[in-house]
Amino acid sequence: MRAWIAATRPRTLAAAFAPLALATGWLLAHGQFRVLPVLLATLAALCFQIGCNFVNDVADFERGADQDRSGGDKPQRAVASGRISPQAMWWGAGLMLSLGIAIGGWLAFTVSWIYAPLGVLSAVLAWAYTAGPYPMAYCGTADVVVLVMFGPVAVSGTIFAAGGLLDEVTWCLGFGPGLLAVALLAINNLRDHAEDAMVGKKTLAVRCGPTFVRWQWRMMLFG
Repeated sequence: MRAWIAATRPRTLAAAFAPLALATGWLLAHGQFRVLPVLLATLAALCFQIGCNFVNDVADFERGADQDRSGGDKPQRAVASGRISPQAMWWGAGLMLSLGIAIGGWLAFTVSWIYAPLGVLSAVLAWAYTAGPYPMAYCGTADVVVLVMFGPVAVSGTIFAAGGLLDEVTWCLGFGPGLLAVALLAINNLRDHAEDAMVGKKTLAVRCGPTFVRWQWRMMLFG
């Protein structure tokens, strides 16, 4: 059980909570807060985030990445360290992503049909982050997807689920947590850029170099 908990990468889950916290604040300020929709949106976000982390753990292992985690700031990966088998991790990832899709289906019946394709899209992107023929993390395209999905989509989706109105203000607000999520991604890519380069994982840190990513991190925090 401890291995599964560690595999969720608890310290990264703040990226899923941040947009939901912002949306909750907006709803409370406008007197539109509803507990159940916000709770379901939170659970769905956690399912997709944890599912993405599970896929990342096993897909990186199968591609030969994340093998050397000997540094003090590099937490051991569950599959690479042998604590969880690749097959079990794939099953775990499938379960979490399926739960996220199921919650999206419930919101589709109770709020709006848009949550059905949004749930499926979230699951596909979580899987395609490090799996599939063209994984985003290996092509350097993940930053844009993280910005949008952890930003405007998560904030606006939560507000809309609770009955709030969507406008350009709520959409723009979402870029706050989205930029912070990209900053988190940039830190991880900077830390792992040497190992990533050896296995062909072409993150922005590998493509553009550490100096670029340091400036990217600063600009994300400034934004």
